[in-house]
Amino acid sequence: MKTRMIVFLMFLSLFYVLNFSMAAEPPYPTKPIEIMVGFPPGAFTDLATRMIAENSKKYLGQEIVVINKPGATGGAALTLISKAKPDGYTLGAVTDVTSISLPFLQKVPYDPLEDFTFINQTGTIDFGVVVLTDSPFRSFKELTTFAKANPDKLTVSVISGSSNDIALQAVALFEGIKIRIVPFTGAAPAVTALLGGHVMASSTGFSGFSSHLKSGAMRLLSVFGDERLDEYPGVPTLKELGYPLTFQSWHIIVGPKNMDKSIVKKLSDVFSKTIESADFIKFAKGLDTWAKKPLSGDGLKEALIQRSKKNEELFKKLGMGIK
Repeated sequence: MKTRMIVFLMFLSLFYVLNFSMAAEPPYPTKPIEIMVGFPPGAFTDLATRMIAENSKKYLGQEIVVINKPGATGGAALTLISKAKPDGYTLGAVTDVTSISLPFLQKVPYDPLEDFTFINQTGTIDFGVVVLTDSPFRSFKELTTFAKANPDKLTVSVISGSSNDIALQAVALFEGIKIRIVPFTGAAPAVTALLGGHVMASSTGFSGFSSHLKSGAMRLLSVFGDERLDEYPGVPTLKELGYPLTFQSWHIIVGPKNMDKSIVKKLSDVFSKTIESADFIKFAKGLDTWAKKPLSGDGLKEALIQRSKKNEELFKKLGMGIK
């Protein structure tokens, strides 16, 4: 009887110690959170992350420190994130190119979809093809018809290695035509080449040429997303034109794999309050990067998996990427 009483008292003591320990553990977060941005200051990913960080601290009760880690199209930041502790204090802000395209084009030191926890989509970049308003090309079909009749004469400026670069290579493959794709390091020089008459057309993200569309200096011939854009309802998608292609770039916030689900939910809920706010929507629309239906959590990961599979099939057809 005495032995049983001792065992009971020991168990009771352990029960109280465990419960006290659990009760005493402060709720997340207890210190500042770092978000590594995979691009230089001033890019949309950087600006959006800083806006989310500033608005989230009032809900989290802690500062969010934004640190720029540019390099390898966001891959440098992802490499660091993949090695971080999954405690919710080290996150990353990149584009989905680092998850669904880059790993097929070069070796990366991480599994693009399994080494991360996907938290929120913060924006979308739409792509398209534009010409100058006085160009003889009034439709995307006229562009490809010209290319068929004049092999390697159609010149189009793009951002080297970007989704628009890949899309045009795919169009050339499906049409059996030769397009002289002129690569640039960014949207500004690619669009400047068109304005200067050095190329016949240009393909970049909308932020590169939207101001020229609004001013009437350029004409939009096609968009690369799943559906037509509200601002340009008369402009068809590549899919509508008969190409099994859709291209968009998503801005996303990620963390290391194996993050606690309760922490992920808390972060996602807090970030969503900013992403879905009127001020953020106005900000994103002003930069042509607004995501109509931003994804989060498992839904975001599943969508990226499907987009990755499509890219893998496409790269094989194009003969691109790691052999």
